Amino acid sequence: MNYDTNNEIELDNSSNKTTNSWLQRLKDESWEAELLVSAIAIFGTFQLFEVIDWATNKLINTLDPSQYLVGYAIVFIGLFAISILASMFVIHFFLRAYWIGLVGLNSVFPDYSIEDSAYSKIYTEKILSILPKLEDSIKKVDELCSVIFSAAFTFLLMYSYMAILACVYLLVFNMLSSYVHTYILLIPLVLFIAAMLFQMVIGTIANLKKNKEKENLQILYFKAVKYGSLIMIGPLYKSILQVSMIFGSNFKKNKSLAYLMLSFLIVGMPLAVIQMNKTNIPYLIKNGLSIESDDLKINPSYYQSENTNSTFLLAPEIESDIIKSEVVRVFIPIFDNEKKMREGTCDAYVKDSNKSKVEQRKEERLNFLDCYRKYNTIYLNEEKKDIDFLKYTHPITKQFGIIGYVPLNNEKFGMQTITIKKEFNQENIRSWSIPFYYTQNN
Repeated sequence: MNYDTNNEIELDNSSNKTTNSWLQRLKDESWEAELLVSAIAIFGTFQLFEVIDWATNKLINTLDPSQYLVGYAIVFIGLFAISILASMFVIHFFLRAYWIGLVGLNSVFPDYSIEDSAYSKIYTEKILSILPKLEDSIKKVDELCSVIFSAAFTFLLMYSYMAILACVYLLVFNMLSSYVHTYILLIPLVLFIAAMLFQMVIGTIANLKKNKEKENLQILYFKAVKYGSLIMIGPLYKSILQVSMIFGSNFKKNKSLAYLMLSFLIVGMPLAVIQMNKTNIPYLIKNGLSIESDDLKINPSYYQSENTNSTFLLAPEIESDIIKSEVVRVFIPIFDNEKKMREGTCDAYVKDSNKSKVEQRKEERLNFLDCYRKYNTIYLNEEKKDIDFLKYTHPITKQFGIIGYVPLNNEKFGMQTITIKKEFNQENIRSWSIPFYYTQNN
């Protein structure tokens, strides 16, 4: 019996040693995979900024302008998450490269040397007194590199989930807004905000030094975090809390990790602002209002010749700032959100059962064009022009819109101004003034 017990103990010890040795070997060799993944992740993460640009354009196209600030919050949260993720991978790459350099140096020069120093003994001793030991630096940098991936993907999961949840909520809100009272639809948003604020307030109070021994308060803090995280992060809350608790419970042991997390925010915020200005997010901040018209200023976004790399047009467009023909072609993008805004302006098409389907389709298209004419008007030098429009899909941005032709045969050569107005009602008017120079075609 003792023989069997001893054998079992030996087998367990052998199994534990094998597991520990495998885990230690995996830890020691993980830097190779980390460096490869980090390089790939840097490239892949920066490509995600294009997803934010695409999502921004989709929100501009589909959301009612009154909801643009909500759209801004969604895309900026995503942009901020990607920026932090990018900063993490960039910092990780350089830290791991620095670590490799230290390991290489350590293999050749195990430690500092006073006897073989190229400097004086006094100077060398003084310098070495302020420098960490080589092995300590190698260990510390290795620890920092090893925790970055867990933090990076925690940020990504948390912000991505919140952005996706906000998109789904906004979609459901707009789908049900015609059937359910707005106050009822806002209840989930109110619960979310209340849970977040309550968790922040109770967390601040509970973490005060004088309150850390108060059992009832700490239990309340635990419940606020548990149920608040379940509301805000959903099914991911245990995974995210696990990582955050590993950092939080070891904070006193290694405060450098906290400074590392802070560096991600410091690098990520400017990166988010820089990338934001490369997208149409500022348009959402301005709540969809047109840029103030200035017919004395050339705005490149108004001219097709300057928009060859554009992915989404926010304003009408003419061919060039120099027109040599007697006709100016004007493209006006029609956003999906205009469907609801023009309901009081246009009459719905009524099918005539006595006509064929071909005739009905033609009449329906004419009805749409007539509707577009009612709220899209063109002025040449403040004189309203009666323009016929045709439906058009922009060849570069693939946006749907209408195209019209403004004759210039009675105009003098020189500076001219085309003004396009979208007049849904007296309170909702958008206007763009596009200057151009009319000259003779040589």
